[in-house]
Amino acid sequence: MSNVYTIHPPKSDLILFYEVVTPEGENEWGGANAEQCMQWLTLAPNNSRVLVSAWDSDEEDAHLVGQTIDITEIIQRAREVGR
Repeated sequence: MSNVYTIHPPKSDLILFYEVVTPEGENEWGGANAEQCMQWLTLAPNNSRVLVSAWDSDEEDAHLVGQTIDITEIIQRAREVGR
């Protein structure tokens, strides 16, 4: 693992926003709490996805930083390892 480098500081001021999206692309849930996201994912239809985006906020406006990414595969692999 010594060849893994990060471009983000260990704790960033960015706000992470998680979304649970159905296979049809409909939003089931959205929020900043990762634990709630996992709970909603277990209740969502099969093949639903988890998307995460990073936001910068100046207390008045929030601005998307980068692109929203799909972390569903990471979650699935973590579940398999945890068994």
